Amino acid sequence: MSKKLNYEDGIAQLEEIVNTLEQGSISLEESFKAYKQGMELYKALKAILDEGDARIEELTRQSAQEEQNADA
Repeated sequence: MSKKLNYEDGIAQLEEIVNTLEQGSISLEESFKAYKQGMELYKALKAILDEGDARIEELTRQSAQEEQNADA
């Protein structure tokens, strides 16, 4: 995952991994590799969401400050 991960593409990849694991059509060793890849994707997607939450909180804070300044 050296390139910038797009959230939607990451979710699609994670769903594909989950489906493959649920089917049980790959070997145990391949399952371990797929699970590891899925966990890495999960962490990367969680980081994207955490970053988004931080951006929303900052925008909300800025909006509240602007509102206070307008009322003053």
